Amino acid sequence: MSDIVEMYRAAMEPGGRDRFSCSVPTWTLLQELGHTFGWHPMGTAYVAPARLQVEAPARHDYRPAGALDQKQVTRDDAVAWASALALAKDSPHLTAMITARAAAIKAAGGQVSEALVPGVMAEFVEFAYGGAFTFILASAAEP
Repeated sequence: MSDIVEMYRAAMEPGGRDRFSCSVPTWTLLQELGHTFGWHPMGTAYVAPARLQVEAPARHDYRPAGALDQKQVTRDDAVAWASALALAKDSPHLTAMITARAAAIKAAGGQVSEALVPGVMAEFVEFAYGGAFTFILASAAEP
């Protein structure tokens, strides 16, 4: 079993993406690349039950946790993250950054998976441009 980050939103315009998932190393890499290329995280908010009215939710980190610990990225934060990653995609330094990250993962005894596939970043950018989303940590069976 390996952990994955599942992202979703309740409703989406026709033709848009309402779900996306990736490995935890990919999630971390997307954050690192976003930071490097200008994303200033606004923090996440815990998803509260509908009956609970919260005027100004406390801000939290982007560390995914289980279904009872759902966090939400706001629309503005998601779009800013996607914009930073769109800049990263065109950077001549992107390949070197990904290669260095792969080496660090391997040195720590981890496995390099789809974290290094450029298509995954493009899919996340498309998803994040769709606006606010909720994310959780889930387990996936190894192939």
